[in-house]
Amino acid sequence: MNKDHSCDIIQDLLPGYIDGILSEAGTDVVKGHLEECEECNRVYLEMKEGLGPVEEQKETLALDGFKKVQQHTKKLKRMIGIFAGLLTLLLVSIFLKVFVIGECLPTHEVNATDISYDEETGYLTIRGMIDRSSCRVSRVVWQESEDEADVVNVLVYGAETLPFQQDKTDFTLSIPDMKGKKAYLACPDYDRLELYSWEHGHYEKMAELENEIYNRLPELDREKNALSYISGIEYVNGIEGIWYYVDTVIGENATYWRFNGQLVTDGDFEPQDFAIWISLDRPYQILIYDFGTGEYTEDFSLVNR
Repeated sequence: MNKDHSCDIIQDLLPGYIDGILSEAGTDVVKGHLEECEECNRVYLEMKEGLGPVEEQKETLALDGFKKVQQHTKKLKRMIGIFAGLLTLLLVSIFLKVFVIGECLPTHEVNATDISYDEETGYLTIRGMIDRSSCRVSRVVWQESEDEADVVNVLVYGAETLPFQQDKTDFTLSIPDMKGKKAYLACPDYDRLELYSWEHGHYEKMAELENEIYNRLPELDREKNALSYISGIEYVNGIEGIWYYVDTVIGENATYWRFNGQLVTDGDFEPQDFAIWISLDRPYQILIYDFGTGEYTEDFSLVNR
């Protein structure tokens, strides 16, 4: 075998020689050749030096790949944890909504069985029950209306009954400071039903006050000047009283009457630019409130203006 051919074979065997996988005889042949051939020895040294960085690069790539796998695994675990947390929160929210907090019931599913007003304390007590199967009263709350002064809305919430719970279908609610106010059974969809009106609970008192106004102010015509009670108690100089708007009926032979607590006319109503305040207790005090000046006065000539 010539030298060139021998060198080609030896150089082909160098990777195995460097990795130490040649037989003993092959190793001796390559070793002996390298001692005699400078060219092959140079190739051997270059190959030996070049294999180190390659292996290190392979290890680095493998390590980087492992780190990326770890990062993706951690990210996946975090995502799974977040999803599991959100799912748990959703399930807990649904459970609380359905079985603990409940939903506001529409008025046709709530029956007010007894409504009483305490004249001394001003408390209004409402007793009632709900009419929905497999549902219990979870809570009953009252809140002052944001749009209407002296109006209180009562909201009854019903929740599904768990197997170990009792069906509590009745409720009692006491509302303070209800003098001169109205109470409605309501739900968030503006479904409202009037439960109580201080005016309706004091027909005799209201009739007495209105008669006092007409008697003290002969300028007012009972047939033409309608008094409209303004809900609520108005304090003037520390004295309790109520307000009345005054509307004059316009139209030939026109009259007015009340229907479901509302004024109705077969003509037209012309509102006056004053209101009348009257104290609730004797001796009755009457004042005229001038919308133009925003002040109270005992000058009854405003009625003729």
